Amino acid sequence: MTIPCRPPRGSCSRLFLFGLTEPRTSLDALAALVQGAITANLSEASTAGLVALEERAARSSECLEILASVPPLAVIIRYGEARKTETARLSGLLERLIIEGGIALAYAARDLDAQASAALVGAMRKADEAIKLVEPEQDVLDAWRNGLAAVLDGSRSTALVAGCAAHLLYEAGHLSAEAAAGLIERRLSPGTPVTEAAGFFEGFFSTAGQRLIYDESLRGAVDAWLKSLDEDAFIAHLPLLRRVFSHLDSMERRRLIEAVLGRVRRLPVGLTSTPNGDEAWRRHLERLGPLLMSGNGNG
Repeated sequence: MTIPCRPPRGSCSRLFLFGLTEPRTSLDALAALVQGAITANLSEASTAGLVALEERAARSSECLEILASVPPLAVIIRYGEARKTETARLSGLLERLIIEGGIALAYAARDLDAQASAALVGAMRKADEAIKLVEPEQDVLDAWRNGLAAVLDGSRSTALVAGCAAHLLYEAGHLSAEAAAGLIERRLSPGTPVTEAAGFFEGFFSTAGQRLIYDESLRGAVDAWLKSLDEDAFIAHLPLLRRVFSHLDSMERRRLIEAVLGRVRRLPVGLTSTPNGDEAWRRHLERLGPLLMSGNGNG
């Protein structure tokens, strides 16, 4: 929900207040409104928004709504847009939402249709990125990852959502490469219905196709699954494969083909790939940025 903010300031604040007090405003839309009010430095709307957000969060049990409210709050906290008192309240609220979202995940992932499962997967990925952004306390992080593990272990979890949960746990280092390969091998085994196997495959690899370039175990599990498909099933799943690998650029696709053909370049002896390497680089760059800027200024 976007509200154009133009002078006079009082009118803008009243527009925000209207959105904040509207009973039909969802929790995630409310979080976005609070983010906008704080960014625009509308103190009255910010204060009212925090109260409304806390009240709405206490009543909300909808997992998708809870997860969608995490990113805007994380942005406020991470980039210091709020006053110190607001940040403290927001941090407590965000931690509560993360924990509640983790608890609600296992039930929310059950028996979903294609549209609902895609929506939940999108919310899970965005929430996970936001959680990594704010680096919450370990107990909060554990609650979130326990929720992901519960989805993965749930017998009624929709395959697409379970695959996404497995991927997020793998990226966080809570699922080793060996364990992930074994899991994928089981989930893609010939005894698994093709549609379920395809859903799990898409959930795991739709944003992680590049993992197949270097991880021989994962690649072997996927290769075995593809070989087990009959011609009709293989052709039927070509659009799925196209979607998954569309995230790879031309160079990555070439390297994946070379890996499949056995021509992949291995990492130097003594080095191993890490699932969360991108996150590690982001943290390194955050530390290096000020140093580099300082060096340029002195030069």
